[in-house]
Amino acid sequence: MVSCPLQTTAGAGPWHIEVGPTALPDDLSGSSRYPMARHSKLQKQVLSLYRQFLRASKEKPGFLPRIQAEFRKNASIPRMDVMHIEYLIRRGQRQLEQLRDVHTKRMGTFVKTTPEER
Repeated sequence: MVSCPLQTTAGAGPWHIEVGPTALPDDLSGSSRYPMARHSKLQKQVLSLYRQFLRASKEKPGFLPRIQAEFRKNASIPRMDVMHIEYLIRRGQRQLEQLRDVHTKRMGTFVKTTPEER
């Protein structure tokens, strides 16, 4: 445990705050005591695109698992690979427009095959 002395403004004496392994909650996302880290502009664009996909998928049944899988697959891309992330954002925006199209009924994917499979 680490003890951090703090002085009060009234000068009544030091306060000690115990910081230990049980001081942090299991899930930091819902806690207002621990501010979230700031996101970069690129991260905000990705999160915004994801939210837009989630909203658009509510009107089209069956699309949500594919959207989640695609974002999870690309979550492992290093933050420093900005060109690849920007490419995926542009590609995602085009796919979002297709998803929003009233004529879109199903989603297909292209799968790379090896020469033996042909």
